[in-house]
Amino acid sequence: MFKFADSNSIILIKTNCLKESMGVFDDMLKGDESLFLESMALDVDYMPPIVKHRENEQKHIAECLKPLFSNRSGKNVIVTGVPGIGKTVAVKHLISELKEQSSLIKSIYINCWKKDTPFKVATEICEQLGFKFIAGRNTDELLKEIIKILNKIPCVIILDEADKIDDQQIFYSLFEDIFTKCMICITNERDWLSKLDGRVRSRMLAEIVEFKPYNYDELRDILSERVKYAFVDGVFDQEAFDIIAERAFEIGDVRSGLFLLKNAGEEAENQAKRRITVEHSKKALERLSEFQRKSASQLGDEDGVILNVIKNNSGKSSKDMHNIYLSNGGKLAYTTFQRKLKNLEKGKFITLSEVNEGRGRSTKVVYGGPENEKKLGEFI
Repeated sequence: MFKFADSNSIILIKTNCLKESMGVFDDMLKGDESLFLESMALDVDYMPPIVKHRENEQKHIAECLKPLFSNRSGKNVIVTGVPGIGKTVAVKHLISELKEQSSLIKSIYINCWKKDTPFKVATEICEQLGFKFIAGRNTDELLKEIIKILNKIPCVIILDEADKIDDQQIFYSLFEDIFTKCMICITNERDWLSKLDGRVRSRMLAEIVEFKPYNYDELRDILSERVKYAFVDGVFDQEAFDIIAERAFEIGDVRSGLFLLKNAGEEAENQAKRRITVEHSKKALERLSEFQRKSASQLGDEDGVILNVIKNNSGKSSKDMHNIYLSNGGKLAYTTFQRKLKNLEKGKFITLSEVNEGRGRSTKVVYGGPENEKKLGEFI
């Protein structure tokens, strides 16, 4: 036999139901709320107020730049180290400080992934110098104009990913003909200097500043600092952060950690959650291949063409890849093509492996870095 509640009981039941209902929505973001304070703090190009754990390297480079303040040439520098360990951001931060100290020293930054020929480098320098009369001029003519302008002032020229430039004549001209300068060449290749032509090396006389990979505590500290800049205080669960920090350390690339932090935050916001949890970090880990695609958008034109050929023909030999590349209109000789493959491997865009083929051996080319071959369960 059923019993009906009196009016007071009905009111109490309604009140309790309302409380329970409100509890469900307490954990959800409203339309005008966000977990992010400044999402730009998770971008690769973001310049943090302090570049942590690179103080010694920055001090070494600063000493090489110091003579420029006295209108004398500084020491040329080669900055080496594997990708994603703060080489570019440390140098850019240092140049930013140099600009604050003196408006008389001209600084020029070139990304050689994109500007990978002497002509592209020369036109980019002209653009940064405000020199507009470029049309119809070749590399040598542009370099003469550049040298004429830069010899009036002390300057520092940064060539990031300098090893992507095959034609070394541009280095010879810049080292030989500019009077008051400091050249900073950033490269992932530790032995890049030894590969340069003897004439270039003799004029370079460079200090080598090697950036060692971050240890786990350092990388975790850097990512933790970015979380403070990027997110509302307290929204990132500790366990969720730990998953990302550990994966970024396995890859050995801070940039992958930044990508994962941003994606975990976006995943939580898409679900209108007020906290970023383990679930959101795991979802972000599934998108590591997207990080590779975004990185690929930064490649030079020819590297991008080669990577696209590899993507569509993953698993073939390097010789087969080169033949397909040529059939699609490519012009590079096989030896240059091989060098491009090695550069793409260093950037973790592809994986190269030696395999037995009949009586000989060949190089198998697979789209994606080694970590992309892992399944999610292997690293969670």
